[in-house]
Amino acid sequence: MRCVLASLYLTIIGSFSLSAQVDSLPLDADFVFQDGVYLTLQQLHQNQPAYEWKEVEARLAANRDRYFAQMEYIKPRGLAAIPVTDVYAFVLKGLPYIRVEDTVDNEKAATFAGLRVRGKLCYYTYERREPKTVEMAAYNPLTGKPFRKGRVKREETIVIEHVLDFATGQRVPLSREHLKALMADDPEMVRAVAELPEEGLGEKLYKCVLIYDDRNPIRLPVYPKTKNKK
Repeated sequence: MRCVLASLYLTIIGSFSLSAQVDSLPLDADFVFQDGVYLTLQQLHQNQPAYEWKEVEARLAANRDRYFAQMEYIKPRGLAAIPVTDVYAFVLKGLPYIRVEDTVDNEKAATFAGLRVRGKLCYYTYERREPKTVEMAAYNPLTGKPFRKGRVKREETIVIEHVLDFATGQRVPLSREHLKALMADDPEMVRAVAELPEEGLGEKLYKCVLIYDDRNPIRLPVYPKTKNKK
């Protein structure tokens, strides 16, 4: 009888523990956000979109492999269209894309970057076209010597690496000094970042973000519509 009661007690305790576990999960690569449109960072914190996709009409293109998307138009059904620059983020198939504030394609489309790393610190990249002046020369085909030189304006595409402090929404370029500031609550990580050699620094800083997130996990709410792997 005691064994039966003990078994029943453990079963009840186990069911309560399971319920408690699924209330929230760690924010990491396995966490699946609810699909939809998020107008604020706080809505991401709560894992509750302002609108589900079925509630809006939108014109957008997304490439999950490149962690890149652009949105041209969004309109909640039955309401007026809202500026795409009012959208903080959207989620497709569990992956959040946040709006990149300094890129608007001729004011027609807003660029969004998928969060490649999710955690207390998130990492994302995007491309930006910047003007560049280069020197060009015209050569004499017979002599192979330049006979005219000039400076020409060109555009080049550069890759921007940014880090998002998920708690505060602060966004900063990936750099040694910025990471030291963001990791101030973990002195060991601050020291590790400070001692990194310059060679291959970018890749090492990226790995430090991963290590920091593992050492400093945060949790987000989970709701029935969210199908997480854990």
